[in-house]
Amino acid sequence: MKENAMQRLNRIAKEKGPLLAGLDPQLDEIIPLYDFKIEEFQNENDFYAAYMYTYCKDYITSLSEEIGAIKINSAFFEAVGMEQVYWDIARFAKNKGLFVIGDLKRADIGNSSAQYAQGFLSADSPFDAITINPYFGTDCVKPFLDLAKENGKGVFVLVKTSNPSSKEIQDAILIDGKPVYELVAKMVRDWGDYTSNYDEDYNLVGAVIGATHPVQAKRLRQLMPHTFFLVPGYGAQGATAQDITVNFDMNGGGAIVNSSRGIMNAYKNSKWKNLFSKEKWYEASVAEAIRAKGELKDAIRYYLEQ
Repeated sequence: MKENAMQRLNRIAKEKGPLLAGLDPQLDEIIPLYDFKIEEFQNENDFYAAYMYTYCKDYITSLSEEIGAIKINSAFFEAVGMEQVYWDIARFAKNKGLFVIGDLKRADIGNSSAQYAQGFLSADSPFDAITINPYFGTDCVKPFLDLAKENGKGVFVLVKTSNPSSKEIQDAILIDGKPVYELVAKMVRDWGDYTSNYDEDYNLVGAVIGATHPVQAKRLRQLMPHTFFLVPGYGAQGATAQDITVNFDMNGGGAIVNSSRGIMNAYKNSKWKNLFSKEKWYEASVAEAIRAKGELKDAIRYYLEQ
């Protein structure tokens, strides 16, 4: 039986480690790292696009031996009018052999969702999976599910996000006494059953579960035993390696842990700033990825031994 996208990602995480590198490039932070001359470009847009593309390419190239997957946030490209760079970088990452997640958080009514799905989950798209928002309900989610299944892709549904104010909606108590995030978890489980071949350890519908909420994550792992978790919030957002362990299954699989700023800005971190210059920022990123991956592996191993 051919692996679906989440089975493939589960295997990759087992082989290369549970760390997912996030890519959230901010142009104003990238410019000091390079020294391009504007007169070398036809126009200002090309000048700034060169900074963005070069940084992202160097980041991916440097990390490609240490990670198996990357999550690329579209917001940081759209904000500076570099949607084409976004796609070019996604293709570059794919050609490097990485599992590429488009962090899009798209959703809309059914016919609009169908267009989003076609745009990002077509057979020739470089994205192996994308993030989606469940707020519109099943008729918004189904176009993504159908096209993902058809083209061997995956979707990650926002369930319990890592930001502090997520509790304002996601922790609201429903009439049955359960929080909203448990209702969404049940829907994710049902959507997974809809797409499943019933002999898969993980179906193609994954869940975004914030590492900053370990108590809720432990409950959500119980509710969604066949759902692969994308876990943001480790590192710069405050979650520790010990916090993330409850997201994993009893075989040490079923989840991958995102670090974006922690890896991207490692050269500014007290651990590395005396060892790596600004010009060698990418070496600091590799060092931090190796350190974080080891820390996560040790925490998961210790958790499973208890």
